[in-house]
Amino acid sequence: MSLGQIESKKVLVRFDFNVPMDGNKIVNDFRIKQSLDTIYHLLDKNNKILIASHLGRPKEGVYDKKLSLKPICNYLSELINRKIKFIESCPDKLDFEDYEVAMLENVRFNVGEKSCSDKLSEKISSYVDCFVFDAFGVSHRKECTTYGVSKYLETYSGLNIQKEIQTINKLINENSKPMTIIISGAKVSTKLIVIKKLLLKCDYMILGGGILNTFLKAKGYEIGQSLFEEALINEARSILQTDNASKIVIPTDLMCEKSSVTKNIKLNSLSKEDIIYDIGNESINYIKDIIRKSSSIFWNGPLGYVEKKPYDTGTIELAKAIAEHKCFSIVGGGDTLPIIENLKLQNKYSCLSTGGGSLLTYLEGGSLPILRELNI
Repeated sequence: MSLGQIESKKVLVRFDFNVPMDGNKIVNDFRIKQSLDTIYHLLDKNNKILIASHLGRPKEGVYDKKLSLKPICNYLSELINRKIKFIESCPDKLDFEDYEVAMLENVRFNVGEKSCSDKLSEKISSYVDCFVFDAFGVSHRKECTTYGVSKYLETYSGLNIQKEIQTINKLINENSKPMTIIISGAKVSTKLIVIKKLLLKCDYMILGGGILNTFLKAKGYEIGQSLFEEALINEARSILQTDNASKIVIPTDLMCEKSSVTKNIKLNSLSKEDIIYDIGNESINYIKDIIRKSSSIFWNGPLGYVEKKPYDTGTIELAKAIAEHKCFSIVGGGDTLPIIENLKLQNKYSCLSTGGGSLLTYLEGGSLPILRELNI
């Protein structure tokens, strides 16, 4: 049975509303807006909806007001122009008599959510008739509301995850060459396996952030006071010794800070006091050339310390270059999307994915437990 056949039911829907917040203010609402098609579709079929999501990384069993979903509930209520009942804790029973849409408080406040407790999964399942999963960003997590409830309920895929998976499969199956993969982030440890596997698939790999710094250190370059992972140096070095290492783009210059002064410095000229915060101007131009000759691009994570100008330059220029080239492009990772939206380039990409870690896991062929239940 497809999503379109769910009618006059009580439906649990797992979205990913883990959005950036500034106090009670939503900084970027991309993931919230991506839920609207599924919500409207279910309401049009006379269904009642119970929304589940997490926000941040609270300590289980401890209420943290800063990570409450109440502001998101109020915001979504305005978007869909309907009152949403906010449910502050998991009750023994849930009555849908007087509202169409309800939202559970941050599911990670519940003891047993992250460990996929059968008891909690069964309790949440008892509220509804069926389960719709539309949270690609957490599809790599085996938790109660991302997987556990599927053992007790008929389970269906939401409209957004269907669209995302179809687009990502196009990148994988068509194998459009040349393929460029851009991976950035603070830690190599979270992305080391995917770097190894995606090096086999791509023609060019561009690294940024602490990941780039770790690889530069492994190659023997001076990186000064820059962020890197000492424990992963040997792993990075082993990757650099493989036949595919030539695909990794090593920047020729970098944007650095020393004693609060910003300088564009050649890679071979860094001092022990320099801190790398972005790629340099010469390297940006070289990356643009790579983008222009690429048929497909996958991008995960901003290249530099984008929270502080001018270290967002590399990321902004990369975003513009991909948009202008009009190739097949997928962007994932929450930190990258707000930059693209601020530049008003969101319609220039093939897919802006709600997934970060899940997207990387899917591309490398890793396990996404709930997708096996959804048959997509």
